[in-house]
Order: sequence, then structure tokens, then C-alpha cells
Amino acid sequence: MEEGLPPLANPRNAAAGSLRIKDTTIVSKRNLEGFLYHVSFIAKQNENIADEVHSHSDMLKLLWELGFRSPQKEMKVLSGIENVIAFVNDFEKQRDDLPYEIDGMVIKVNNLELQDKLGMTSHHPRWAIAYKFKARQATSKLLSVEYQVGRTGAVTPVAKIQPVQVGGVMVSSISIHNEDYIKEKNLKIGDQILIERSGDVIPQIVKSLSDLRNGDELVIIFPTHCPVCDHILFKPEEEAVWRCTNINCKAQVVERMIHFVSKDAMDIKSFGEANVRKFFEMGLIKSIPDIYEFDVEKLSGIEGFGAKSISNLKLAIEASKLQPLHRIIYALGIRYVGETTAKALAQRVNDIFDFEKMSEDELKQMEDVGVKVAKSIFDFFKDSENILLLKKLDELGVKMRQEKQESKEGAFSGQTFLFTGTLAKLKRSDAESMVEEKGGKILSGVSSKLNFLITGEDAGSKLEKAKKIAGIKILSEEDFLQMLTL
Repeated sequence: MEEGLPPLANPRNAAAGSLRIKDTTIVSKRNLEGFLYHVSFIAKQNENIADEVHSHSDMLKLLWELGFRSPQKEMKVLSGIENVIAFVNDFEKQRDDLPYEIDGMVIKVNNLELQDKLGMTSHHPRWAIAYKFKARQATSKLLSVEYQVGRTGAVTPVAKIQPVQVGGVMVSSISIHNEDYIKEKNLKIGDQILIERSGDVIPQIVKSLSDLRNGDELVIIFPTHCPVCDHILFKPEEEAVWRCTNINCKAQVVERMIHFVSKDAMDIKSFGEANVRKFFEMGLIKSIPDIYEFDVEKLSGIEGFGAKSISNLKLAIEASKLQPLHRIIYALGIRYVGETTAKALAQRVNDIFDFEKMSEDELKQMEDVGVKVAKSIFDFFKDSENILLLKKLDELGVKMRQEKQESKEGAFSGQTFLFTGTLAKLKRSDAESMVEEKGGKILSGVSSKLNFLITGEDAGSKLEKAKKIAGIKILSEEDFLQMLTL
């Protein structure tokens, strides 16, 4: 505030964002503090220390005495579940008095021998469970509904509400997902509404307070035409989402460009979302091919674009032309085609234009390509506008073909892997690269061809499906990291 900078949105985002900053001088100014909750291994260089640690509470005490921040003062050792429940409920009443945000407590078995006996599932310890406090709630008024159009044409309604503080965060906009959600929640313009931050993070509408209506409220009428280009909207029978099918819709063009230049796609550094929107509004780029015809020198004199920045941007654009084929497939934003599927598709062709000649049945024969994915790919490559786009990129020097590469030999040769859930220590794309470097193969779905399923936090349907197939080994992230060292 003293430097005239806007305040950070909330503690969670501030901490996560700070850890991603590469400039350590900026990070040091944030004064982040870390709490340590666990010791995984104790080297017996000091026999006295090792002998002292028989319980989790001993572990926290040891960390505290060694000078680390640990919840030594906040933790409580209790006997009996009734006492645990009473303590948690009492602590919840004090959460606003803490100098930091918490959204719950973790209840753990204290004895370390018992922890070992209880063991782990594929993605969490059996000796610990999180107890979440009630979500922060507040009341507000639904003022209006705006409609956003994404890169796939999906039209998402966003509720604009009277700004209100919920758990230390000012909330003024809330996604209300789709037309069915609006009807289910019985929402009207002018309604008094109850809102909460799910998990103390994502704001959502719990319900409308319909008993407070005075008759001035207005029914929310979902648009029949795109709010950006006025093209008629379409909703497939099996979906809840209305879509704009106009490929030249301005909103979709911008969102597709943002996706195209993103890190996991063509990875054009210095060409992030903010710059895409800025350059588009300035009339410097109007479509994906414009990225490669962009006269970067026109940025000279614009704030934030000195000679070095312009040179770096120019080099990044040129370097992206040589990205491997799977990146261009993913960058095109074909519906249902994620990074893993894009890699699988790239392995089956030498030239991206090979897909133009394939039928839906031929596509379905490919590994990890189901009915929906096959139809989406088929429709994309049968669209003349999309083929023109690809031919233009080809003319501009973007790599559209590849030489077949021999599979790498390594410790994972002949083995297939799939990652699901949120990994704690690795970015998923990095973990997949580690597998491929050791000769392994990444699959996009669970099947009898899968050897290893690596599970992170909130692993869902893939984990449940894998449990039913005897040949699949289900591993935690820690198990996977140990495999890498073997």
C-alpha cells in the first residue's frame, strides 16, 4: 500500500503467487513464513534426538525446538473422539482471531507406530483426516447477469452482485455455470442471495432468499444469440451448455489465441493473456496466423516494451515455429484434445494434414481416442476454415510435420503410465516428461493397457476405474518419485 500498489487478493493467492516469482529480491520482500507439519526421515547422527520422537506431537515439538515454525502452540493431544470434536468446534470460533487464514483442522493419530500400522491408501494416509470448517457465508443482492464466451464457444453466465466481504475477500462476481443451474437455484435479478466461498476459495451462490422478494425481481432469460457476435446459439442434446458455433466470433478468436501461445501449447514467452488482449485491441493481431506476421517493431515506444523486450518477443515467436507436432495439435484447441491425447495423436502421423484424410472410424481405432474425441477431431479437420488456418501457419514456417522418432530406451521401457488428481510436488507435464525420458509411455485413459496409475489429491473416476482392473498398479506421488531413483 505504501508503494501505491494494489493490495493482493487474498493470503492463499499471495503465497502461491510469491512462490512462483523468479526474482528472489521480490519474494524476499513478501516475508513469507512456512509452517512445518511433518518429518519424513530422521538421520540418527544424534541418537538422543531420534529416541525422543515416538509421536507426532514429539515431532512438532522437535521442529519447534530446532527453530522451525510448527503448530506447537496450536496443536492439542486429546483422548476420545468427543474431546476431539469439542476442541475442533471451539477452535473454529477462534479462527478469525488468528493472524492467518485457515479453512479447517487435521485430526491425526499421534502414535507413530500406530501410524505405520494404519498405513496409506494410494493418495492419502489412513491416520489423518481433514475436518473442514463451515464455508464463509454472506448475503448480497443479485444485480445483473453477464455472459462470457470461451474459446470453445461455451456461453457462461456470470452473476454481478453487490460487493460483499466473504472470508476477507471482496466478492462482486460469481459464475452461475449454465441455464439449468439458474433454474435449479431459482435465481432472479434483484434477489437477495446467500453466498459462500466453497473451501474458503471459490465463491458460489447457495440459494436465493425467495421469501424476501417484493415483486420487482426479473426473470433471467438466457440469450438465444451470442452476446459478442450475435450468432445463434446451439446446445447439443447431451449437454447443459449453450455454444456459439461462429468460428470468427471475436471472443473465441481472442481466447483461442491466448490458448495457442500458452506455456503448455506453443509456449511463446512474453506473449501471455494480457498482451494478447492488448495487441488485439490495438489492432496488431486479429487471428492466430497474425502472431507469426506480427510486426513486433510497432511496439517500440509503448510502455513496457523496450528494445530488449521486443527482441525477446521476436525470438520467442520464431522459436515456437519449431515446437514438436503434439504442441501444435494441442494449441489448436480441438475440443476434448488435451496434452496427453495430443501426444498420442502426434505419434500416429507424420503430417498434421494426415488427419484431414481420416474417417471417424479410423480415428476411433487410435489408442485412447473414444467416440466423442474422434468426432471432435473429425469435425475440426473437415472444417474448411480450420484447414485454411493450418495451411497459412504452414506457409509461415510453423512445423506441421515430424520425422518418426525411435522410442527411448530406459528403465520404464514398455511400461505405460497415467497421472490423475493434483500432484503436490511435481507439475503433471513435468512428471509425464520424466516418464518419457525413461522410455515410458503416457496414456490418456484407464484401460487394460495401463501399467501404473499415479494418484494425487482428489483423484476421482480414473482411480475408481483402475481399482477394478487387476493388472494396474496404483501408486502415490511419493511411490513414483521413489521409482525414478531406482
